[in-house]
Amino acid sequence: MRPLIGLIYFVIAMGAGGLSYAQAPLPAPKGPVVLTISGKIEQTNGDGVARFDMDMLEALGRDSFATRWELSETPQQFEGVPLRAALERVGAQGKSLRASALNDYVAVIPMEDLKFEPILATKLDGRALTIRDKGPLWIVYPRDRHKVLQDARYDARWVWQLNKLHAE
Repeated sequence: MRPLIGLIYFVIAMGAGGLSYAQAPLPAPKGPVVLTISGKIEQTNGDGVARFDMDMLEALGRDSFATRWELSETPQQFEGVPLRAALERVGAQGKSLRASALNDYVAVIPMEDLKFEPILATKLDGRALTIRDKGPLWIVYPRDRHKVLQDARYDARWVWQLNKLHAE
């Protein structure tokens, strides 16, 4: 009888969110690595870091919104993976993220920015982002939804050609 009670508690805990997404093993990437997450993280898939290929990222979910960015006069449609989903997948902790780009640009992003629901954009106006046009990943904020985001402080956090996040 006791094993059955244990199983019941396990099923209830699972249904109530007892096992976080970050506790599931993170598989190794099968394709080219487009994002490496390091620092204060719970899940890794090699050498203390979490590496993602595009398929792994896209499996975390999709979001899209139309917004203007610093150099656009009209809204453009951005599609990608919620930044929050990627961080939750690895169990990221800390107060900020150090976001690095292929060209060595670095921006510090407070974790509290997640309330704005930024995305790791992979597409712009339906076209996949390439290195030549700010991809393959670009941190994008829904700038037109929140007046506070229409400020140079936040514009500097739109890291294009993103390849690394470090939770601090």
